Amino acid sequence: MNDTYFETQQAALDHSDKMATSKGYTPQYPDSLWTEHVAYGTNVKYCIPLLTSKGNPARKHLHISLYRMDSGRYELTTWLQ
Repeated sequence: MNDTYFETQQAALDHSDKMATSKGYTPQYPDSLWTEHVAYGTNVKYCIPLLTSKGNPARKHLHISLYRMDSGRYELTTWLQ
């Protein structure tokens, strides 16, 4: 598990993408993930399917928990399971 703080939602999601690809997986994000707005004080969770380096569905998923703090910063918790 990896807890990190980010100034923007885009930076947080980019970080989770880099984490998954560094482990050899390709996340299969829904289109709405990148455009969904997270309101202040709100926590959103995603379970993203993954593909292996050979393009086959992986048994693991990328789990993302994104919380927008009252300060406007984002707390990202992401893991593979």
